[in-house]
Amino acid sequence: MRQTEWVLLNPGPANTTPTVRRALLTPDLCHREPEFFSVMRECRERLVRLAGGGDEFTAVLFTGSGTAAVEAAICAAVPEGRSVLVVNNGVYGDRMVRIARAHGIPAEVLAYDAVTPVDPADVEAALRAHPEVSHVALVHHETTTGLLNPLPEVARVAAELGRRVVVDAVSSLFGEPLEIAQDGLDFVAASPNKCLQAIPGVSFVLARRSAIEALKGRPPRSVYLDLYTHWAAQARDDTPFTPAVQVLHAMRQALVELEAEGVAARLARYAENARVLRRGMAALGFEVLVPEGARSNILTTFRLLPGLAYDPLHDAMKRRGYIIYAGQGEIRTYAFRVANMGTLTPEDMKGVVAAFASALEELGVSSEVRK
Repeated sequence: MRQTEWVLLNPGPANTTPTVRRALLTPDLCHREPEFFSVMRECRERLVRLAGGGDEFTAVLFTGSGTAAVEAAICAAVPEGRSVLVVNNGVYGDRMVRIARAHGIPAEVLAYDAVTPVDPADVEAALRAHPEVSHVALVHHETTTGLLNPLPEVARVAAELGRRVVVDAVSSLFGEPLEIAQDGLDFVAASPNKCLQAIPGVSFVLARRSAIEALKGRPPRSVYLDLYTHWAAQARDDTPFTPAVQVLHAMRQALVELEAEGVAARLARYAENARVLRRGMAALGFEVLVPEGARSNILTTFRLLPGLAYDPLHDAMKRRGYIIYAGQGEIRTYAFRVANMGTLTPEDMKGVVAAFASALEELGVSSEVRK
């Protein structure tokens, strides 16, 4: 039976190209042969170049989801005896808090609700009040709601006060503008199965060379996720553990395709995707949860219409070939998420809106309710 070709509107894994999927079909290959090391090296070099890191940055690959890269960065960055200031305005900010505490790293927390971006003035006040803090940990794009935090302003505040920043850019790198070489940013963790349009199973950290070199000799807090161990091995064309060989072949192909499209063009495509989606959904009566000005161009959280539950809407959309995504935690009871990353185009988003209109008709949600 032929597998259905779903249009994925969840925030990763995203739809990929046939050529990325075919790249998985590489011949069986030992991970310690030069043929594989050339793939690994090419992925690392292309990542840094396309992200705009220049000679100041390097890339470290991990086999694991985006959280693996985030955890590796946090548990490596903060020196013994220092603490981290974590911005928490969603599920992934909370996860950074839990990562820090799991590794015995003291954490100060700046907490907001899930639709409020961090205020850089609050970061400044917290850093002045806590001289023991060495790093700020911030989620650039909270896929809990589609909230975009003001990363450049936070990095500027941190740099002015002599602190450094660890960024969870798992869902934003290559989907939102992100100047990784900006002063203040030392570690940027990301995943290729979102805006890079690659396959799940690997992740990476873009690291400032001076920051990662400073980790030499520091006792690691993790064995498998030790950032310096992975970097030192990869820098000499080696790997401390068995990586996802086939997945990295697909990642290399996705990087080739990103370079062909152009990072700026991809950002523009995603922005237009979001505009078409939001305009069409507004016409159907849906409201966006996150205030204008704090919204990403990657994901939108819409309030459910009166009398409309998520599960029937999900199932009606799935019957039409579209996979939408529930809200997280309590948000699930009153909102749902629609991502527009991956290979989707503005024309595809018109199809998404049309499918929602058809689903509402099937579910008996009247035009009166939608007004």
